[in-house]
Amino acid sequence: MEKGENRPAHEKRHLEVYVDDEDVLAEVLDVTEGDYQCVTINHSWPEKGLLEGDVILFDRGTYADTGDIVLIEERGQRRAGLVFEPGFLETPLGSRPLEAQEQIIGIAVALARRLRKD
Repeated sequence: MEKGENRPAHEKRHLEVYVDDEDVLAEVLDVTEGDYQCVTINHSWPEKGLLEGDVILFDRGTYADTGDIVLIEERGQRRAGLVFEPGFLETPLGSRPLEAQEQIIGIAVALARRLRKD
């Protein structure tokens, strides 16, 4: 895959994971034991501190506050987004209302960044 090319969601960009109390994520990132949605960012948004390849762990939830990274489901597809304020999403072009077909299904609880690729 070429650098800068978006990775399709079906290529392990979205996974369901279980974190137990002995997992290094639980200990280092202070994540509680449970089921999480895991999404790999497919393009950078440096102004918000997100880089291509970042991995975000989402917990179930529907209420998001200003600045939260959220997991959005729209017509069976899932993607990460950023809340501008409740009911509005932030985009590179500015804020916009959450559309009727978009549903927040998760709130980010941890972000991991791989510093070196082998």
